[in-house]
Amino acid sequence: MTEQRVVELLAAHADALVGCPQALQRANPSPQEREQVASLFGLAEELKQRLVPVRPAPAFAHSLKRELIEHHSLYATRAERTRRTVVIGAVAAGSVLSLASIVTAIVLVVSRSRSRSGARALTAL
Repeated sequence: MTEQRVVELLAAHADALVGCPQALQRANPSPQEREQVASLFGLAEELKQRLVPVRPAPAFAHSLKRELIEHHSLYATRAERTRRTVVIGAVAAGSVLSLASIVTAIVLVVSRSRSRSGARALTAL
C-alpha cells in the first residue's frame, strides 16, 4: 500500500470519528488495507477518547482577541504606509520619465533644425 493511500484512509477514518461516517465508506478500504492500518485506526480512536476538547478561559480568549485586533491595526497601518510610498514612488518615476521624454523631444527637434540649417548653408555655398 502506498503512503498516499495510508494518508487517505487515515483522513477518512478521522472524518468518520468526528461525525462523517460516509467518509470511510467513500475511501472503500479493502480487507487487506483495513488489516494494515488497523493499529493506526485504533490509535486514532484512543486519542479521540482521551483528548477531550477544552474551552479556553474567557480571560484568555478576550486578551487574545484584543492582541489580534491590535496587531491587525498595526499591520494595516504599515500596509497603508507601504502602499502610499509605492504610489508616491511610481508617480515620481512617471514624472521623471515624462520630463526626460520632453527634454529628449526638444533635443531632437533642435538637432534636426540645426542639421537642416547646416545642410542649407552647405548647399548655398
